[in-house]
Amino acid sequence: MGADWSSAPYSGDAWYEEYSPPAAPPPAASPPWSPPPSGPGPLPPQPRHRRSEWRRVRRIILFAVLGILGLDVAAEGYFVSLRWANPPVTAFMLWNSGKPNLHDYVALEYVSRYMIAATIAHEDAQLPTRFTGLDWDQWWDRVLAWSNDKKDPYGSPIPEQLSKNLLLYPSQDPLRKTLDAVLAEELIHTIGKQRVLELYLNEAQFGPHIYGVCDAAWYYFGEPPDHMSLDDAYQLMGVLPSPIHAHRLPGGGIDMNPATYDGRVENYLIPGARRWVPIELARNGGWQKLMQEMGITGQAHNEPDGPDSCRTMPRDIRELIASGRS
Repeated sequence: MGADWSSAPYSGDAWYEEYSPPAAPPPAASPPWSPPPSGPGPLPPQPRHRRSEWRRVRRIILFAVLGILGLDVAAEGYFVSLRWANPPVTAFMLWNSGKPNLHDYVALEYVSRYMIAATIAHEDAQLPTRFTGLDWDQWWDRVLAWSNDKKDPYGSPIPEQLSKNLLLYPSQDPLRKTLDAVLAEELIHTIGKQRVLELYLNEAQFGPHIYGVCDAAWYYFGEPPDHMSLDDAYQLMGVLPSPIHAHRLPGGGIDMNPATYDGRVENYLIPGARRWVPIELARNGGWQKLMQEMGITGQAHNEPDGPDSCRTMPRDIRELIASGRS
């Protein structure tokens, strides 16, 4: 009879060793170099100061965009108000402050048609027929000329000049040129061409501290703006390039010679305007055609009296003439 299991000699932990799971094999030795895993791996953590700088840049961009939009809305609101209100002062006047500015208003219907036509022909012959505030092809040519240190081949059209006078500054830098071009588009589509022309004639500078055709007509010629002749209009076109050098002659008329070296140039402005403005008028079909294209009818001196007719010499102009100062 065989021995039973209990009589077998004790073998320690042989039963456990028999049923225990085999030990894991030792890891294989890694090669001396292995290529990096393919595909994008996790990005290393960015320093906190880089993230804060990016947030700061985003805030600056956001505030700049909001500021531009705010200024655009404010400008548009201001332009809407110009449909009915006449600005008592402009940014250009504030830049040229020092003495009190003489600035009396006249409605377009009371301005000599000769003066209106000469202004259009000399300053912006495309105004009556152009849909936009300025010719953008010409504007780009002006940008290229400026970038190459060349003379402006065209000059600024009336809506652009007016937007600069109303809201901007006199410097010739590219930022101002861009701003007044954008504002010119808003202006022309908000208040219309006739109102733009009316405001331009009232805000243009015709003397060291004389603004607008109402004061200019009385100061230089002793007459209301509805009685101005073609020659009067030619002379005022000669004043526009250098108004700070314009003075009233003792008996009336305009003296553009400030008795300086540069006076040689200024002294030629009026004779030059008398020569070239008639040519520009003829090239554009004459003053009657320009008035027809602008939708202006009748004669200014035949208009019945009304507000802003400027048919009486303003008191400040009368006092300036009496004082003998210019």
